[in-house]
Amino acid sequence: MKKLIFILICAVFAINANAQFKFKSLDNNDGKTTIVITDDNFKTGSETCCAKFNNDGKTYDATSMVTTQEGKQMSITMTFKRMTVFNNTSITLTINGQQVNVPINLTEIANQLTGYKLLIP
Repeated sequence: MKKLIFILICAVFAINANAQFKFKSLDNNDGKTTIVITDDNFKTGSETCCAKFNNDGKTYDATSMVTTQEGKQMSITMTFKRMTVFNNTSITLTINGQQVNVPINLTEIANQLTGYKLLIP
């Protein structure tokens, strides 16, 4: 019986942590790098924290993170120190204690970041 209860609790956390965040935008204005990701079907009551920007083999902690939720749509705006090289980029978030990786497709934003070194595979 204890195993069944434990499995059910784990299943609830797994369902709530199954976020499907998508990259929305990246800009390098005002001396910082700002990244926005969204999820159109976010579970209400999920706890999101600890944004990290993975870039060029290094990991950077967010200097700020603002979440906005309207209905099931969640938007997270994160700021990081200003970057000048973008290579193999992604965001890692912790949702309900589980890490979720959100890849950033640099080909989608290459025209926005003229004058920066973009390493697109």
